[in-house]
Amino acid sequence: MKISKEVKIGIIALITLIGFFWGLNFLKGINIFKPTDEYYATYDNIEGLIESAVVYLHGYKVGSVRDINFDKKKPGKIAVKFALEEKVSIPKNSVALITTSSMISEIKDINLILSDSKEICRPGDTLVGVLDKGLSSIIEPIKYKTEETIANIDSVLIVIKQIFNKKTQANFQHAISNIDSITSSFSSSLRENGNITRSLDNLEQITSSLKGKSKELSALLVNLSSFSDSLATSEIKATIYNTNKTVQETTEILEKINSGKGTFGMLIHNDTLYHNLKKASENLDMLLIDLKEHPKRYVHFSIFGRKKEQKKSD
Repeated sequence: MKISKEVKIGIIALITLIGFFWGLNFLKGINIFKPTDEYYATYDNIEGLIESAVVYLHGYKVGSVRDINFDKKKPGKIAVKFALEEKVSIPKNSVALITTSSMISEIKDINLILSDSKEICRPGDTLVGVLDKGLSSIIEPIKYKTEETIANIDSVLIVIKQIFNKKTQANFQHAISNIDSITSSFSSSLRENGNITRSLDNLEQITSSLKGKSKELSALLVNLSSFSDSLATSEIKATIYNTNKTVQETTEILEKINSGKGTFGMLIHNDTLYHNLKKASENLDMLLIDLKEHPKRYVHFSIFGRKKEQKKSD
C-alpha cells in the first residue's frame, strides 16, 4: 500500500506537534506519560512563584506547579495548582510551604510538610498554603539598614571633603606640626637633665628632707595642739561673753537716747531745754557785762563808808 505525500506530511506534522508538546512540558518539568494527581493551595502572597516550579517532599522532587490564578471563591487569595505523582500520599492538614531554593536567583519552590493525620487527601483537595520568607526576612532589613548606612557615610564623606579644603588642610598640618614640636619639647624635658627630671629630683629631695624632719614636725604639731587646748581652756570665752554683753548694753542705751528717754534723750529730742539753756547763757552774759561796766551796783567796798553812814544817822 502506497502512502500519499499528504498523509506523510500529516504524520510528520502530528509527530512534530507531539514532540513539541512533550518537549515543552519536559522543559516545564512535566512528564505527560506519567500519571499525576492535582492538588491546590491558597496564599496571600506567593513572592514570585511561577508555573513549572518544583514541588519537593523531604528534598525529593515529586511534582510541579501547573497553574496560578486568583481564587474566585476567596477574593484577594491566590490559588496554586500543582501536580504530584500518584504514589505520593498526602495526609490532611499538610502544608504547602513556598521557600526560596536559591538566594542568588531567588527561585521559589514548594516544600510539602506532611502532618501526622491518618486521613489522606484526595486529588483536588486544598492544602494549607504558607509562605516562608526564610533568610530574606532577615536579610532585607539588614539590606535596608546597609543602604541607609552607606548613604549616611556618603553624606559624611561629602561634608568632610567640603570641610577639609586646602586652607583647612594647611591649618591641620600646622596644628600637627605644633603638636610635634610640643611632643619634642616634652620629650626633651623628660631627658636626664630636662626640666621635668630636675623638678622631680627637687621634689624627691624635699620629700626626703620632710621625711628626715618628721620627728620635729610631729613635735610642732603636738605643741600646736597643746596651744589650741590652752586657748580653749583660757578666759577668752568669758572675755568674748563680756564684750558681747557690753555691746548689747551700749545698743540698749543708744536705743533709749534715740527714743527720747533719759536726760540725753530729752536733750537731743526736746528743744525746750536747749532754748532754756541758751536763754540762761544770754542772761548770764548780760549780767557779766553789766557787772563789768557798773561794778558799784553790785559790790560796796569802802573802808570809811560805814562811818559816814553812821554819822548821818546821828
